[in-house]
Amino acid sequence: MKVLVTGGTGFIGMNLVEALAGKGHCPITLSRRPEGLPGVEHHSLDINSPEATELASRVDAVVHLAALSNASASLDDPLLYNRVNALGTLAMLEGARRGGASFVFASSQRIYRPSLQPIPEDGIIEPQDPYGYSKLCGESWVEMYARFYKLRGVSLRFFSVYGPGLVITSGTSGVVGIFVGKALRGEPIVVHANQRRDLTYVGDVARGILLALERPTTPGSCYNIATGIGTSMEKLATRLCSATRSASEIRVEGSQQFGYLVADVRKAQAQLDYSPQYDLTAGLERYIAWYRKNS
Repeated sequence: MKVLVTGGTGFIGMNLVEALAGKGHCPITLSRRPEGLPGVEHHSLDINSPEATELASRVDAVVHLAALSNASASLDDPLLYNRVNALGTLAMLEGARRGGASFVFASSQRIYRPSLQPIPEDGIIEPQDPYGYSKLCGESWVEMYARFYKLRGVSLRFFSVYGPGLVITSGTSGVVGIFVGKALRGEPIVVHANQRRDLTYVGDVARGILLALERPTTPGSCYNIATGIGTSMEKLATRLCSATRSASEIRVEGSQQFGYLVADVRKAQAQLDYSPQYDLTAGLERYIAWYRKNS
């Protein structure tokens, strides 16, 4: 199967391209970076360009990962985030419609209202920022194309993805990458009380995408791709400092509001046969080893 991976030179994209090739598929990447991955056909294009839409019409499947991902920065420029994230999704959907391709859209935990209980796909939708709204808009368009044009499209909601390839240079998104960097540099790590995250290794995300491509699904459906296990930020910082032998000070700041974003993954388990393969210990070991070597 010829699969176009938008954002294919990014963190999740690089891991997905490797997984696709390992399963015998033919990945093609699209991003604004001038150079692609070794041995992989690459197109350096703006996601909203006619050329990008045309490219999406010439493949068997589109996995749409390309997006601006710094959620905190979206508060300063909501127009830009919706132009790239939402309209970019629409452009790729139109290409997939013209060529009859299937479509997998990378959505986000940030469309949900935080909850003390694991959040199912029909949980309360309350985006936390313009980034979250841009992802929710993309989901709506996936459902629209499935409803009106019978496009075989699904949305996968990712939760706190980490692993090889993740390096955070700015912003507050990507908590594991931020904490690992601080631990290795010996910098203080500030954590917020009453926060839990579903920390998902990128290999599990890549596997979830493959399952969505290869298994029959109801067009327009949404699935949580995560672990179903919540980890407090203080526990994460403590484990990272221990694993890296860091002397970083861990500072806990109080918070009157809980910030639990943990997935209920039973729908993905039942309909996609998805289950996470990496626990937090194994995932962090792999990520720390990669980070030490590449940063």
